[in-house]
Amino acid sequence: MFSAMNQHKYLDLIEIHETYKDCLRIVLAEAGVSDVAPQMSSDEEPNEALRKLLNESKRIEIADNSARYEIVFDDYIAYAVTNESYAGGIEGSFEGRLARVYSESAFLNYISQATLASADYPRSFAHYGFCCLNQIIDVVSERPPTVRLLSA
Repeated sequence: MFSAMNQHKYLDLIEIHETYKDCLRIVLAEAGVSDVAPQMSSDEEPNEALRKLLNESKRIEIADNSARYEIVFDDYIAYAVTNESYAGGIEGSFEGRLARVYSESAFLNYISQATLASADYPRSFAHYGFCCLNQIIDVVSERPPTVRLLSA
């Protein structure tokens, strides 16, 4: 299902929460460029150059027919949600575009330094990343998530 998510131009985070002990549920939706550009008045934006730019811009949004994905980690070692405005640095080695599986990353390095997790305890694990419009979600887990399409 990661390959399906990677076919989209954008993903947006709809929901993230822990459903019960050590279970993480994430819902992502496909997002696309709207067909309609907003029209701002001079009252809404007095700066003419900025108003012109904004009136030519189109929003990136979720449509009623957008694909929605539920990603469930039945148990995880750690996860982090980062505001995409502050994400950056060394990406590491990964497969995928918007939904990634890392073989090397700064987050894996952090986990090895800040936790007791290792290949021996609890056992080998992987770093999964989801690049959304406004957030970057990183999850380290022993097992891959269960992913299902909620709607298309």
